[in-house]
Amino acid sequence: MRRRRFLTAAATGAVVGTAGCMGGEVVFSKNGTVNIPSGSGKVLELPPEGEEIEYTARDDRPFVVYVFEREDAVETYRAYVKDRDNDDMPSERPTGLDSLGGQAIKLQDDLYQSSTEERAREPLNADGTVYFVLDNSNYEDTVSAHSDPLSIQLDLKVVASSLPI
Repeated sequence: MRRRRFLTAAATGAVVGTAGCMGGEVVFSKNGTVNIPSGSGKVLELPPEGEEIEYTARDDRPFVVYVFEREDAVETYRAYVKDRDNDDMPSERPTGLDSLGGQAIKLQDDLYQSSTEERAREPLNADGTVYFVLDNSNYEDTVSAHSDPLSIQLDLKVVASSLPI
């Protein structure tokens, strides 16, 4: 009898836990090609009700993904990309949430990819608007060649929980 109650409780917990991970309402989605000129970046504003993010970005050249959780951080990024030769630019530049962004990894000779871990959902853990950036500039001097525009294939979803708990 105790075993049956235990198994019932465990199964119920697994169903609720799985529903929390798999369910939810997609509040933002972008699936397609994003063109980024040389020395520039594309900033996408993600809705504040988003709780989880899942993305895969691919191109045949290196690029960087940043996920900024503060407006002042994305404004520093925008100012640098717009006027990077200005001597008044701060030497310390925000890098965003390192767990969600970073340098695209070379998978093959002509394929670079950046994604959430195992291309699964990751928590955003941010209050307010989040900024997702595809970068083709020398913002952190991590990408070696910036002379060509990028045509990044992006599959991005932001999900809000549908569970009342």
